[in-house]
Amino acid sequence: MESAGNSPRSASTAGAAGDRAPPRSLWRREEQRPRLLSTRMLLLVWLPIVVISVLHYGTDAQHLWVHDVLRRLYYLPIIFAAFLAGLRGGLIAAGLVSLSYLPHAFLHLGPMAYMDPADSLEKALEVVLYNLVAVVAGYLADSEWKRRAALERALEEQRRLQRQLVRAGRLGALGEVVAGIAHEIKNPLHSLRGTAEIVDPLIPADAEQRRLWEIHVSELARLERVAERFLSFARPHPISAGPLDLCDVARRLVELIGTDARKKDVEIEQQLPDEPVMVEGDRDQLAQVALNIALNAVNAIGDRGGRLRVSVVPDLEHDGRAMHTLCIENDGPPIPEDEIEHLFDPFHGSDDQGSGLGLSISERIVEQHDGTLHAENGGLGVVFKVCLPAA
Repeated sequence: MESAGNSPRSASTAGAAGDRAPPRSLWRREEQRPRLLSTRMLLLVWLPIVVISVLHYGTDAQHLWVHDVLRRLYYLPIIFAAFLAGLRGGLIAAGLVSLSYLPHAFLHLGPMAYMDPADSLEKALEVVLYNLVAVVAGYLADSEWKRRAALERALEEQRRLQRQLVRAGRLGALGEVVAGIAHEIKNPLHSLRGTAEIVDPLIPADAEQRRLWEIHVSELARLERVAERFLSFARPHPISAGPLDLCDVARRLVELIGTDARKKDVEIEQQLPDEPVMVEGDRDQLAQVALNIALNAVNAIGDRGGRLRVSVVPDLEHDGRAMHTLCIENDGPPIPEDEIEHLFDPFHGSDDQGSGLGLSISERIVEQHDGTLHAENGGLGVVFKVCLPAA
């Protein structure tokens, strides 16, 4: 059976292309927010609160202007906490300041701890203002973080669409060239196949030339399959979508790949739910996608033996949609970084066993189903995920 993928190696060294993988920077700004016990928070918030409180408690009541200055210095760590850690950080800082200041404002704590000599109403309003400033600054900080995150997501989406447009343009131009070459190959192939059918009965089964003739006929058949694959890449067939159980696709894959797996001592595992997992799709084309991936995995495992796991995961949230996922895992080596950007490119990693178009064709089929196809390190070693919208 002809290899269906980009290369035997690609199934176990597979990674999602750059525009398919979830963007790492979507919440990068959110992840940069310091924790409440981080070094920045310690230096700019918690330590200043402690220092101001110590100075406040230790200042003689006769120095009213010093108390006024120290009382207002509390606003600085509260504002820093709000802008560094949002509303939650601001309120925690304001609460800590309030708890630190209230005993000094209204209680006599001993000969070494003076009470703030300011007016009681003024001190009460100061405590209220601490918390109001924390709420306002925290709200503004959170709004700014959300706005930046939204801009980051929009920019990432724009970059992704730009990459897709560039890639689609390249694939379109390549498809035209490939279609022309495939047609030029198929025209003489028809003549050669017709001639072979006429000559075949004329060569006795026990003749010396019979073995060479069989190689000639098999190579003609292989060349014809390659030409058909080129045409499938250049001009994808329209899908005939209808309700189908994704578990049936998985079971059909296990049947189709069984012979190749047994030859290479590859153990196949199934993990399928008891209930049907319904999607809208073309049964034959989805089976082709699964077979392309599985054949690559079996070839990647080679003769050393290994495991191939086929599973269906229902009801996953992806890009705000309910998706069902067909997972095909193999215990090959991890994904190398240099494979990630080019895994689904046509002819990437092609060798003598395939045309290098299997994964490219598979991706196009999945995209026609309004789904996604990507691979990552995980599971047994490497896992391909075919995500399709739930019916």
